[in-house]
Amino acid sequence: MKQYRYTTSVFLLSIILPVLIMMGLFIWALLQVINSGLVGIYPLILTAMPVLFITSVIGINNPSSITLTAESIIFEGFWSRHEYKWEDVKELTLKDYGYVGKAFIKIGRFRLLGGRYWVSYKLAGYKDLLAVIKELEGREKHGGRETVQSK
Repeated sequence: MKQYRYTTSVFLLSIILPVLIMMGLFIWALLQVINSGLVGIYPLILTAMPVLFITSVIGINNPSSITLTAESIIFEGFWSRHEYKWEDVKELTLKDYGYVGKAFIKIGRFRLLGGRYWVSYKLAGYKDLLAVIKELEGREKHGGRETVQSK
């Protein structure tokens, strides 16, 4: 079992702070709508912030830790976890955006909240994690099982 985590300062600045800013913007826009009505950009903020908040917290689009075991991969964050058993994974895609220091991991078919994760280079063991996922991406399972395919 190998666990990849962010340091506390990176976790607070890169994961928690954006969520707090989303909540702050939502409250600010709500107060502005109460005071002056639906004018300006406030309706957009009132619509966008809950969607972003839900995808960040429930969808864990920026996990705080990733655990690889022989049986599964586990993404954790905001008091929830998404676990994918390797035997059930039919699609695994890794897109490395090295020029911005992030990687995008897509697991399985489309799910509204889950299966799509962003990982920053600030994650301890980032390069090792990407190497393992690249190795798993496109591998063929033996014994009559499905193939994990890269898109």
